[in-house]
Amino acid sequence: MKKMNIASSPDVEDAAGIVVYGYFYERQLLAAILITVAVLGTIGNCFVIIAVGLSKKLRTTTNVFVVNLAVADVATCLFTPWQAVAILGGDGWPIPRATWVCTAAAFVVVVTIGCSVNNLALIAVNRWVGITKSRSTTHRIYTARKLALMVIFSWTIPLACALTPVLTDIGELGYEVLYKSCTWVRSNPHTETYNLIIAAVYYPIQLCLITASYLSIFYYVRKTSRATIEAVRGDKATKKKVSKRQLEVTKNLIYVVLAFVFCFTPYFISLVASADWSYRLVPWGATIVLCNSSANPIIYATSHPDFKEIFGYLIRCRKIPHSGQGNRSRTNTLTFTGSSVNQEYSVTNHHRV
Repeated sequence: MKKMNIASSPDVEDAAGIVVYGYFYERQLLAAILITVAVLGTIGNCFVIIAVGLSKKLRTTTNVFVVNLAVADVATCLFTPWQAVAILGGDGWPIPRATWVCTAAAFVVVVTIGCSVNNLALIAVNRWVGITKSRSTTHRIYTARKLALMVIFSWTIPLACALTPVLTDIGELGYEVLYKSCTWVRSNPHTETYNLIIAAVYYPIQLCLITASYLSIFYYVRKTSRATIEAVRGDKATKKKVSKRQLEVTKNLIYVVLAFVFCFTPYFISLVASADWSYRLVPWGATIVLCNSSANPIIYATSHPDFKEIFGYLIRCRKIPHSGQGNRSRTNTLTFTGSSVNQEYSVTNHHRV
């Protein structure tokens, strides 16, 4: 079984002949990646939070989830260096008198990664509703009270998962000898059950929501683009503009889905797999998951035209204009992820242009 009790060093084989790290440089490489992620992720996500706090035009419904995502990612990045400390240690936690630090790091990462995944799904659903539904429907769904409940929900489920090992015998948070990381330990008899709980709660539902939402957006954009092209048959310039916009939207949606799949799939496969190769996949998959915390500001913020504008003011230490609208029209303009292309679908109760 994959979750058997062990006491051997991860650099040598345990009783089942399992080797996670063949060479010490593998651990050095992982530690370097983790430190880089921690620094870049902290800076990038703090920029997102500050930008929304200082700019009124960034205080939109979608950005409620983007800020919530940034808060979760900042917390992840702040505790990521302890994972580097663990992975470079010897045969145990390198600070014996402060084992609680490793336990706390494991607890925080379980909560924040889960919250991050939930926010990615909430952003996808929010964009699907805002683009394919009427403005009145969007306003009815995303009231201030409902937004607050959604944010609370995004934290409550991961918090319940993190508290499970604390309040019950299912799982145990701390230093894991085999992987040299602050996570849940394999020696607990119910670790496999806890693996399945994390894999089931954090991955398949969110993946389905993200994929379904962006597929629906894609089909809606394609349908609207075709209708626009048919309406302006003689205007080649408009046709070219609409076709270019549809291509860019398609690429952006593909990037978002592929980024989620690439960042989370390897780790969650390693949690449920029982083959020998899955042991070596665990630390690399976990590192990729943590890398997602530094990638989110790029995917969900820096490519947004309004965020880019505010980031420019912050980097140059200039005062941000108080005119919320600026030169860009704010009338129901919906901006897609990872692109400065505005999807100018003016939403009314009867039609979208």
